[in-house]
Amino acid sequence: MALAPWFAPSMLPVYVHTLGVRVRRQVRGHTRHRGDAASIVRACIEACWNGRTFTASPGHFDMFWTRDLCFSAPSLIRVGEGERVRASLAYALDAWERRRSHVTTTINYLDRPADVFAYGVDSLPLLLAALRAADATDLVERHRAWLAAEIADFAHRVVDSTTGLVRSDRTYSAHRDTVVNRGNAYGNTMVALLAKTIAETGWFESPFERRFVGDHGRLLRERFWVGDHLRDVLGDDTVSGEANVWPFYAGVLTDPPMVATALAYLDEHGFCDPYPLRYETARRPEREVWFTRHVLPDYQGSTVWTSLGGIYLQLLGGVDPARAAAETARYAEWVERDGTFWEVLDARGRPWVSPRRLFIGEESMLWSAIFLDVLENGALGPALLSPPRAWRTRGP
Repeated sequence: MALAPWFAPSMLPVYVHTLGVRVRRQVRGHTRHRGDAASIVRACIEACWNGRTFTASPGHFDMFWTRDLCFSAPSLIRVGEGERVRASLAYALDAWERRRSHVTTTINYLDRPADVFAYGVDSLPLLLAALRAADATDLVERHRAWLAAEIADFAHRVVDSTTGLVRSDRTYSAHRDTVVNRGNAYGNTMVALLAKTIAETGWFESPFERRFVGDHGRLLRERFWVGDHLRDVLGDDTVSGEANVWPFYAGVLTDPPMVATALAYLDEHGFCDPYPLRYETARRPEREVWFTRHVLPDYQGSTVWTSLGGIYLQLLGGVDPARAAAETARYAEWVERDGTFWEVLDARGRPWVSPRRLFIGEESMLWSAIFLDVLENGALGPALLSPPRAWRTRGP
């Protein structure tokens, strides 16, 4: 069931393109940008602009990805890409409404919406957060009826009305989209983010607020926080890197000592080795979907994901500036070493390649903007998806 979107006819051009990119990379190698880390990342971001919208990358993922654009939006805006962010959001909204689609994880070639692997637990929450970051009230007004219907649909598809938590009877596409996601901290963070965005913008009536009443981190604190970190899934003591950065990056948990404690836990337990940040410290193949388990083993397991790494560095700068500076410098070293911003790194800190060398991690990721923002605007504090009223910054 979960694999169906990957094998839909509309995905065939994507597979053909992916194969072509893999062959080209094998022959020519990756594109190396020149300059220091900031210059390299700016070139990566530029490579993701296709004239109409930002793509997730210029190679394997050269299409609109809701998640990648939207969680990068606050940083993209702070590094001067606000107009392109607005153009990208306008493009996506027009495509979805014109095609009579729900908000999807992806818009493929010929403006065809698609979900990979399934309905995204984060697609709508991140979209509204990006619209807020871009001050795009005009786009909200233009698509008000469609967005209101999407909020109602999200409440029905995702939220258990008796608890306010993510439904446990189904799975969703999420940031780690090649594993089975069922009621985890990330999904519940997305529900809280959506509720917080609606409440604070006043754009819509909220079907969620009765569960939060202004305290949008309450369910995460009560159900997932275990004293020095957040658990990944209810009923399981497993820890993940994403569970311990996303609630803070979303701005739904805002207590600096809690942030510092969770980040310290990650560092002490190997999640930052060789670089920040790993999803897990050991692969769990039983959680991987069939395609990943047999073709891309450990793609989103014990590997280093630079999306999480950028988020980690954003947060670390707000609670431990000295350590943040050291970790940022280590990141800059590999960016300058390879002249790009990789999607995923292996245990040696090198670009990830699948065991059979069928696939290779992507280059020039759009989310590199989050790291560029650390380099250029770290003193401003983290560029959160839903800014709290106060946040500790590096300033005096």
